[in-house]
Parts: sequence; C-alpha cells; structure tokens
Amino acid sequence: MSRNLRILHICSSQAWGGGEISAVKLAKRFQERGNEVVFATKLNTRIMQELQTLNVETVSASFMRHFDPVSVFKLVGLLKHRQIDIVHVHLSRDLVHAYWAVKLGRKVPLVLQKQVSSNINKKDFLHRQIYSQVSEVFVLSNFLKQNIIDTCPISGSKVVVIPGGVRSEDFVVSTETRNRIRKELGISSDELVFGTVGRIDRGKGYEELLNAFDRLVRKKMNVKLVIVGEPTIGETAFAAEMKSLIKKLGIESDIVFTGYRSDIPQILSAFDAFVLASYNEAFGYVIVEALASKLPVIGTNTGGVPDIIQDNENGLLVPPGDANSLMNAMLKLYNDEKLRNRFSISGYERVKKYFDENAILNRIEDEYYKLIDILSL
Repeated sequence: MSRNLRILHICSSQAWGGGEISAVKLAKRFQERGNEVVFATKLNTRIMQELQTLNVETVSASFMRHFDPVSVFKLVGLLKHRQIDIVHVHLSRDLVHAYWAVKLGRKVPLVLQKQVSSNINKKDFLHRQIYSQVSEVFVLSNFLKQNIIDTCPISGSKVVVIPGGVRSEDFVVSTETRNRIRKELGISSDELVFGTVGRIDRGKGYEELLNAFDRLVRKKMNVKLVIVGEPTIGETAFAAEMKSLIKKLGIESDIVFTGYRSDIPQILSAFDAFVLASYNEAFGYVIVEALASKLPVIGTNTGGVPDIIQDNENGLLVPPGDANSLMNAMLKLYNDEKLRNRFSISGYERVKKYFDENAILNRIEDEYYKLIDILSL
C-alpha cells in the first residue's frame, strides 16, 4: 500500500506529561508525512491546545470515564465520514469507546499505545471482549511488553516494542545559547550543573535526588541542581513538600526551579550531567533526549531505563530509592571529566543507532500498513 493514511488518534487525558507529549508529537509527525490526521480528545485540555497550535485537526468529545454513548457515536461518525484507515488509542480507558466505534462504525485496525505499566489484572470477561478488537499494542520497552502480557488478555505476538525516538539534529545547540540559558538561570561558568526534566511527581524520586544533592553541597562541591517541570494533576501538595525539604536542608540558593519549559534542547544544553531518579520508569524518553544532547546520564535500574542506559557504558545506573548510591554516582561524574566525556560520546552514538526518530516512524508506519493489509485479506 503506497497511498497516504487517514489516522484517528484518541486520548482523553487531561494531564500533560511524557505520554501526552508523545501522542501529540506522533500525530504531528504523521501529518508532516502527508497523512490525514484527526485527534479526538477532551475540550480545553492541554493536548487540544498544543494540537491546535501545531495545526493538527482536533475533535472534542466528553469521554465519560466508563462508557459514554455520545462520544462513541461521535467516533462512529468520524470513522464513517472520514473513511479512517486506522485508530490509534493512547490511553487504556479510552479503549471501550474505540472498541464500540470500530464495531459499529468501520472495521479498521485498532492500536493501543501503552506508555506506563499497571498492576491491575485485566483478564476478566469484559476486558477480554474489549481487547479482542485490539490489533496490536505498541509499547516503549521490554519491561512494558512483559507487563502487558502479564496483566492484559492479549497474546505476546501482538505486543510490539517500538521505543520513543528523537531527531538528534534538534539537540545541536550553540555555545552562545548554552551561555545565555545559564545566565538566565543564574548559573556561573565554573559551576557543574546536574539537571532533571519531568513532572513534579512523587514517583520521580525527587526526595532522593534532593538528599543526594544536599550531600554534594555539604562536601563543598561547586554544583547547581536545575529542576525542569511542573506538578502533575493532584501533586501540588508534593511540590510544596519538596520546597519545604529544600528549605529544611538549607540549599535554596543551590537549586533552580524553571517550571514547565518547551525549549527542552536549549535547556538541556545548560546542563553538564542529567539525572532521572524515578522509582519506576516505563521507558524514559527524556533520557534519550539527554543522550541526544551529549550529556552523561544517571538513571535508576528499573522499568525500561536499562533498555537505554547500559551501566558504565553510556551512563550510570543506580537502585531506585537509594539516595546514597545516587550521591556516589553524581560524585563520580563530578570528579571525572574523562568519564563524562566518554559517556557523552557513547550515549550519543546509542541514540543514533537505536532511537532515531525517522527510523522509528518508519517502523510505526510499517505496522500500520501491515495491520491494514491483514484486515483486508
């Protein structure tokens, strides 16, 4: 099949994190490839705002949590009138609406994108019915693949590992930009900057990161910590706890909070090393971005992170929830410029080999065409 595709993306999430950003980016990239893309989401969400800014067509629906017949019939209309070729769902709870839309509207492949793991067993009768309509599940890591097989009523042969990718050229940033960002953040040229990017969420291991960084400060290291991100929905209380801990430790002047930033390549250029201290990270897309920025990376040995970081080859892995091990890894990078440079080179090479965005988009496109061909037999 060589014609362009008509793709319907569905995501009712009201949050704005890695999964939502990836869904929006995927829709835009396929539109740029000449495909017709429609994105169904809730009204006035961050997803809708970002898509409209990118000139990607959006359709709003209420998507009531368990079952919403009005949303189903809106999707049915889209499938029929737009002659949709494939439906790509980005949130498990939206499957019930997609299931009925495909059953009632137009028989097309239904793909589920899984960004996070779950401990909920979904092998009951209702979920078996819903998943019977799922053509494939796309997951970001081998960890997620096993999690889906363990918890969902779908064959492992239908679970496809396709990692997140980046355009490495987007992360080539000038020295002038690096210096400008550091000046904007109040960082001097002789300070070594550890940085992290992500939602202000309890599960991201910020407490351990702050305690590890505090120990570096007490060792009189010339360091700064830059935290990029904003609280997840429902995590504003945790953000306040973080601020209280920082004040208690007496390291307010050593830490910079930037809030949400859209200029991630530029902000990463201001770092000297990247840290992600998550308790459980299904993939770690921001780690790929950090490697593309030629940063040495410290991650936790959990979830999908080991798919990206090979310990002592292109970064360092530490146990999750272990502030002392994290501090030792940070200290190791601080004291060893040659090691930082080696990780910088090997990490960038790994991105080019395994996480090139264009190659990954080609894989997704191949899967789309394969599923459409199978259904037409």
